[in-house]
Parts: sequence; structure tokens; C-alpha cells
Amino acid sequence: MPAAHLAFAALSPPAIKGMREKIATLLCSRAKLMRALATLAPLGLGVPIGANEANFVLIPVLSEEGGAPDNKRAEKVYKTLAEEKGVVVRFRGGELGCTGCLRITVGTANENEVVVEMLREVLKVM
Repeated sequence: MPAAHLAFAALSPPAIKGMREKIATLLCSRAKLMRALATLAPLGLGVPIGANEANFVLIPVLSEEGGAPDNKRAEKVYKTLAEEKGVVVRFRGGELGCTGCLRITVGTANENEVVVEMLREVLKVM
């Protein structure tokens, strides 16, 4: 019975409306995040992979020469962000098709601004 009540509540018009509002916010936030990350291309970020239907962005960190995705540089960026800056992103370079990639979860506007600024700082020195 409790599960049925929860399911019924989740499918109510106000709950559906709330879900749609959250999705709209997520889509807007993800688009803004992707535009902001694109400004970091000169510092060695590549073009996001996927991110069309997710609450995260998967983005390659390129070699210093600006060519191919670089696992070593991506892992350095990841560790610096996590250990020195307190910004949590995930290193995904070991996964098939994700060489040199970081996974960045779409957050609030402020969280997204912070991750972009910290990435900018870290990429400038790496």
C-alpha cells in the first residue's frame, strides 16, 4: 500500500509539473555549462562527448600540444581540482571511448561557474 500511494503521488499533476520544471532547469544549466566549457578550448579542453540526454558533461582534456585527448594531463587536472581546489569531477579516462575525459555533473548556476573557473585556473598552469 505505501508504494502505491507514493506512485500515485509521483504521477499527480503537481508532481509531473515539478518534474518538468526540474528538467527544463537542467537543460538550461547544461547548455550554459557547455557554452562556458567551450571558452576553455584554447587552454586544452576538447569538444564534449554526448551530453545530449544526461545530467553531466563528458569532456576530453587535450595534450598540451592541443592534439589528442591525454589521460595523463586529464588525471593531473582531476587530482588538482579534487585535492587542492575541493572541486569534484570524475576522471573517466580508463573507460572505453573516454580517453582523457572528465565527467562534470551539471550543478546549480553557482556550482557550474565555480567548476569552470577552477578548470580555467588549473588548465593555465598545466
